[in-house]
Amino acid sequence: MRPTVIGIMGGIASGKTTVAGMLGSFGAKVIDADKIGHSLLSAPEIKEKLVKRWGKDVLDKGGAVDRSKLSRLVFSDAKALRELNDILHPLILETIRREIARSEERMVVVDAALLYETGLTELCDLLVFVAAEERVKKERAVEDRGWNSEEVARRGRFQSPVEEKSRMAHYVIDNNSSTEDALRQVRDFLDRFNLLE
Repeated sequence: MRPTVIGIMGGIASGKTTVAGMLGSFGAKVIDADKIGHSLLSAPEIKEKLVKRWGKDVLDKGGAVDRSKLSRLVFSDAKALRELNDILHPLILETIRREIARSEERMVVVDAALLYETGLTELCDLLVFVAAEERVKKERAVEDRGWNSEEVARRGRFQSPVEEKSRMAHYVIDNNSSTEDALRQVRDFLDRFNLLE
């Protein structure tokens, strides 16, 4: 039987991965699209395409793709980000489809930064939006990722408005408070959609 596929949406540093992990604690299989994307960067054919497009500047001294250099390139240029997505997205989508198809769990969670923007919502039965105030998101981005406010703003420009994503969601989790409060809402979501065993 096909599992129920839950897509996680939200702004930068809203706590999407935290919520995905909470769903995982209730038995869901969590698919992290960012991790898939990162692992694909080491594939020879992907590296070749990136070097062909951006030159050897995207490689580190050891000849591997330097993710921080690549990020600086694509998050300052909408065309470059589209080109990177054109290279990686079909393979990420294929991997996610394969993981869903072979999953033995009742629920699969897709945690992807650009879930809506890249059309991954089409794979999902339910969409959860993780909401957090701008102040809270900026504090988390600084503490957890070491980003400054300019980096948060730069990356945020390439995402759809959070209001748009929130309207699409079947359930909104307010993640401005404690971990315990977020977990209570996750449990309520699962209960509401009869996903608790």
